[in-house]
Amino acid sequence: MKEIVQDGAPVLREIAKPVPESLFNSPELARLIHDMTEVLDTFPEGVALAAPQIDVSYRLFIVRKDRTLPFHKDTKDGKPAPEPAPEIEVYINPEIVKTSRKQASVDEGCLSVHNVYGTTKRHERVTIKARRPDGSHLSRGAGGLMAQIFEHEIDHLNGILFTDHAEHFIHLAGHTAHPFAYFGTPAVASDTLATLLERGFTPAVVVTSPDAPRGRGLALTPSETKVLALAHDIPVLTPEKLDADAIAAVSAFGCEYAVCVAYGKIFPETLISAFPKGVLNVHYSLLPKYRGATPLETALLAGDTTTGVTVQKMVKELDAGDILAQKSVTIEEDETARELRPRLITLGATLLADTLPAFIADEIAPLPQDASQATRAYKIKKEDGLLSLDAPAEENWNKYRAYADSIGTYFFEKGKRMKITKASLTNGQFVVERVIPEGKREIAYSVSK
Repeated sequence: MKEIVQDGAPVLREIAKPVPESLFNSPELARLIHDMTEVLDTFPEGVALAAPQIDVSYRLFIVRKDRTLPFHKDTKDGKPAPEPAPEIEVYINPEIVKTSRKQASVDEGCLSVHNVYGTTKRHERVTIKARRPDGSHLSRGAGGLMAQIFEHEIDHLNGILFTDHAEHFIHLAGHTAHPFAYFGTPAVASDTLATLLERGFTPAVVVTSPDAPRGRGLALTPSETKVLALAHDIPVLTPEKLDADAIAAVSAFGCEYAVCVAYGKIFPETLISAFPKGVLNVHYSLLPKYRGATPLETALLAGDTTTGVTVQKMVKELDAGDILAQKSVTIEEDETARELRPRLITLGATLLADTLPAFIADEIAPLPQDASQATRAYKIKKEDGLLSLDAPAEENWNKYRAYADSIGTYFFEKGKRMKITKASLTNGQFVVERVIPEGKREIAYSVSK
């Protein structure tokens, strides 16, 4: 049986092709309608389905008319009423020809953005024209739910999802069957949380660092992750320490598991064991290589041509947990941390979202790490950015790449500190192109004679 494709599939963003004349009244068209009907029948909450949702780029949608009508479960004599027989309406090459001026706010969901609901504005009445499977023409006006269905499905045929214009999202997946806690603080954590929310994984609680002084005025500012969580009405905890009180506060949400992305504090064993299914962590290297705080920088310093991300199950020892999923990526020759970091963040977020369903269903066999192959990635100090222009070119180039978006690199010339803002590796030579001399503005650099 066909499956419903989910948000992220290219077909959902294409403008579907018209059904050609040759397909009307054909076995191929009948099979397509049968496949769509069979798929829709497996989702009791579904009332309509567009062909692109089963990965077929044709301008066609079906409606389960029986599911749009009121259903009374009991008859007058108190006995259960039989469910109405399926009633399928088929609309081919549909086109909206008239809409009411007045719009209404309606709750809406989509089988291709499963377990996500939001509020959209739809016209109260809509008139469409379309064709039937036998090629005959039809014109249909509708109000209420049917008008909403017509607009929603024709949006599908134009590569538009309801989430593109909806507001006030509710994500059901995370709050119902398998509640989880999310630990994270900086932008990498908020970016990953945003991907989880888009994929229908909403944490029952977000745990992040307390508001901290930022900017020239040192105003207390919430973390990026806290801002995102509050925008989605997710409860937020900001403990100073992960002590017994903090663990009790998190445990009160009854979470099965936790996800940790750049939280900034070490988990005590009592916190890890507070989650029956454990704690998942996204790490930006191919473990066991580069355990520690700076895996991306360490890979660039080493001149590696490949790195990746790992979803691991947290244990007390740093980054030593069993591997649940890994994905590798090539490091380009001229790529610095500034370009590589966002690629790894996106890769890690996607891998995590892809891994969660199988993890929740206990379908993953964790892979223990080979501790003998483990290497460390230590914290960066400001002085690590110092380089000598007489050092080997590859060494300087790798250091420049590794620290490009953090501490930066610098050298001393005539006793003055020169911060490198742009450099290249040209014909095997490390070439400094632009610098900021100590106490001055950025300039082009030329070697002093």
